[in-house]
Amino acid sequence: MTRRYRTYVWLLTVSLALCVAAPAWAQDAKAKPPKVPKPAAEKPEKPAGKAVEKPAGKAGPTKPPAEAIAAPEDSGVAAILAAKPATPAECVRAAKILAELNRPDLAKQFLAKALDAKLDQQQLADLGEQFGSAVFLNLADREALQPEARQLADAVSAAVTARLEDSKRIETLIKQLQDAVPEKRSEAMAGLQEARRAAIGPLLQVLADPARAGEYANVRVALAGMGRPAREPLMAILERADPKLMVQAILVLGEMKNAKAELALLRPALSEKSDAEVRTTAETALKRLTGGVPSRSEAVRLLIDAARAYFDRQQPVEGAIDGKVDLWRWDEGKRQCVAKSCAADDAARAMAARWARDAFALAPDDREIGLLYVTATLDAVGDDGNLDFPFFEGEWSSAKAFNQVLEYAVAHGRVKAATMAAWVLGQKGKAEELLYQGAKAAPLARALRNPDRRVRMAALEAIVRLQPVRPYPGSSYVPQALAFFVATSGARHALAAGPNLEQARQLAGLLATHTYKVDTATTGKELLRLAAASPDFELALIDVSIAQPEIEMLLQQLRHDERTASLRVGLIAREGYFEQAERVARTDPLSKAFHRPHDEQAFRWQIEQLAALRPREFVDFDTRQRQAAEALDLLAELGRTSGKLYDLRRAQDAALAALVAPKLAAKATAVLASANSAEVQRTLVELASRFSQPLELRQAAAKAFRQNTQKHGILLTAEEIRRQYRRYNESEKQDAPTQHVLALILDCLEAPAGKK
Repeated sequence: MTRRYRTYVWLLTVSLALCVAAPAWAQDAKAKPPKVPKPAAEKPEKPAGKAVEKPAGKAGPTKPPAEAIAAPEDSGVAAILAAKPATPAECVRAAKILAELNRPDLAKQFLAKALDAKLDQQQLADLGEQFGSAVFLNLADREALQPEARQLADAVSAAVTARLEDSKRIETLIKQLQDAVPEKRSEAMAGLQEARRAAIGPLLQVLADPARAGEYANVRVALAGMGRPAREPLMAILERADPKLMVQAILVLGEMKNAKAELALLRPALSEKSDAEVRTTAETALKRLTGGVPSRSEAVRLLIDAARAYFDRQQPVEGAIDGKVDLWRWDEGKRQCVAKSCAADDAARAMAARWARDAFALAPDDREIGLLYVTATLDAVGDDGNLDFPFFEGEWSSAKAFNQVLEYAVAHGRVKAATMAAWVLGQKGKAEELLYQGAKAAPLARALRNPDRRVRMAALEAIVRLQPVRPYPGSSYVPQALAFFVATSGARHALAAGPNLEQARQLAGLLATHTYKVDTATTGKELLRLAAASPDFELALIDVSIAQPEIEMLLQQLRHDERTASLRVGLIAREGYFEQAERVARTDPLSKAFHRPHDEQAFRWQIEQLAALRPREFVDFDTRQRQAAEALDLLAELGRTSGKLYDLRRAQDAALAALVAPKLAAKATAVLASANSAEVQRTLVELASRFSQPLELRQAAAKAFRQNTQKHGILLTAEEIRRQYRRYNESEKQDAPTQHVLALILDCLEAPAGKK
């Protein structure tokens, strides 16, 4: 009998004994108070509480008085204490029973004693195997047993997982699959299923090794028994692996009664490009699963329906835990399947791309399927840059096709696909074919009005790279979009609005404690103006009783302006207004109704609730600052190449404002170098002459001033020029680099006179 089974028998015996003894204890308790049994010794036993006293410095409640433990209210408690649990296993068993007897104070002491034993990983894993994970999870869920119960449960869980996923153990179990004794094989399969994901890779490596062909049959049985966790990597093998391994994967999938397994077999079974053995094996597997092989048109319909269900987020992803799921792909270089934990939404994108690709392989001439295939594939490209960028063949690699993909992606709200398509257009397109398409603005120009700022930035980058030389429909959107991105103060901003200044300031005071710089508004019109003027606003708190316009119309106007469309809004309701706030919030996915907060804790919770609204659409502060820097670079490029095509004055005013942002000021000076404005020249001179500014920034301002005067001449007044001479003469005690900057400005002022 193994130790595990001996333990179970012992526990059963103890439980039965307690059940038999309980009535006697209960009867005896009515007659007289219970007493703790004492051993036959001359000296009286120390109170039981002394044996479990928690060492100093450990977290937990104060130890109960000795007499409380010596005379417990329940005879079951007395029996546990009289047994004097000493080993970690005995302490865990005692803690479990005491917790069930509603004595968490004593249970915590025994849990602390188990923790103080400082068990190593092997001992912790033995403890987990002895009691089972359910015991520790149950203890960890009891608030009264914290933090000891959670600490012990986490330590045991980690040790058990490490043992189950040990590579040497898994390899031993895989070899045991070939044992001649059926019980041994069953034991190996059970152990591999316990190892879960850690066993799948090694099992697939066996199937990928021709030298281990003799093990294939039992390995396939083990994988088929794992169900869904094994199905995903097997499906990944069908995407890229060599035909021999694909055959093995198909044989396993053919044993799985599952709709996704059936879908995965359609392309290998029906594609003319499939290897002959792969095709035959897939056909046989489909017949086993469904009773026949569908026609190509039926298969395409099934695949497209599945692709669109995931593409439109109507089909939930299986196996998600806390919003995460494993995404598998075949790594040909390593000859193995690798898994990456990702958000369920990313897994949905990958599934949409997979089924759309299979449908396109069976119907390459269908235009609608092609659009879905390319768009879904672009939408599934990873953010980490480690995944291979998909290269499309034939007509789907042309700029014309990607122009259609951009339009399709925007229409379906697929931000990643739209940004990727715009990037491709900037790389391989030409202005004549992409921007001049009649009276209607082209997809790239329309993308400049997209509610998502990432799409707008991608479109701006593409258009600047295309370098158009004459006006086109929507060309006025370019300086408008650039001006919005550039007009940053370099800080996080929020809006607070109410029907009067006092209420707006109350909300502003709460926001100010969360590192926001806050602007206030007392009318809807004023809020709209402020929100559209800056890219820095991350959220707004609006009292629903606001007017001019009222809250319903105000939200509509916010969502119809691309600059404010993604603003999160907290609808703050005073007494009597909450029903209205809830009604409005139901019509707007980026709004949430709240009662007026009365303390900091409630307000913090409200901010967290706002942050949870469509988190993938939120653009954080660092990204906003990076976009501002990119917009300044684009403005500088336009000033050099296309200044006559666009009216850049509004964007240049925004660049002046960006001079206050330390990380953007140098880039802003490069933009101002081409601006035909006396105010710009004056600002550059003042910035270059300000000793409190970093030397690098003063040098950049002086350089920009020189370029500006070379292009537009001197636009300063006589008094401003005389003031600059005085600054230079008064810089005698300044450092040499500062004197050099001031001298450079004078050189610029004197250059036109010298030439004349």
